[in-house]
Amino acid sequence: MKKKLALLAAILALIAILAVAFTACSGPQLTALETLQQQYNEIALAKTIEQTITIKSGEMTQFESIKTYAKTDDGYDVTGYENRLNNADAEEMFTKTDISTKVQKAVNVTPTLKLDEQYFETGYRLTETGLTAQIRPENIKDVFGISDELKAPTDDLTLELSVSGGHVTSARISYLSKGSNVTISLTMTY
Repeated sequence: MKKKLALLAAILALIAILAVAFTACSGPQLTALETLQQQYNEIALAKTIEQTITIKSGEMTQFESIKTYAKTDDGYDVTGYENRLNNADAEEMFTKTDISTKVQKAVNVTPTLKLDEQYFETGYRLTETGLTAQIRPENIKDVFGISDELKAPTDDLTLELSVSGGHVTSARISYLSKGSNVTISLTMTY
């Protein structure tokens, strides 16, 4: 009987040691915001990134840019166009520029992003499917890693991230600047 108890105690001790070792190896658990940050940092894994930028004053579109970054072995193929509103005395209302180029990396497509609850206004929404947050004006530079002064005023900046299948599938930034509504959207396909 003593041998059976000693054997049972040894087995239980071994199980306890293995459980502690397994827990130590798995590392610390990430918060929901840390997990979202990690998923955002992996956008470079996307096969394509579609970037849309629009600037509107009321219903008038002042600027529109649509670019698709398709991953290749040595960078990205970039296709798309930009429409820019001309001056009132120009013959054409818009100047359209077609884009077809290759780049080493998706420059300016995926902005640096630092997610921290202290940078968000009260009432932000964080779920397993994403984040919707209004960024505190004093923290815009912190969130986007901007060191220089902003070239245009930025008011009421809202950040939206959508997650599906363990990846950030879309990111949207919208704000007001000198009476114009600015929207920057990214859509990723993995």
